[in-house]
Amino acid sequence: MSEMALRSLISHAVVDDKMRSRLLTGERDRVFSQFELNEMERNALSGIRAGSLQSFAAQLDDWMRSQPAVAVGAKLTI
Repeated sequence: MSEMALRSLISHAVVDDKMRSRLLTGERDRVFSQFELNEMERNALSGIRAGSLQSFAAQLDDWMRSQPAVAVGAKLTI
């Protein structure tokens, strides 16, 4: 898993209104294509239902923490 790519995705969404909007709507695939995400990451991100970036990031953080490969790292916050 690429923790760095997932954190980069959230960081970009914080500063880019258009990307944030796409991430929270049905245009996620356009966002995902800009990052090196594997199929498992894409599936996890696609399954997140959130009305805000904070909620999206919290759900992503929960998912990342549930993965065995992410044993080290700071909590994902915005």
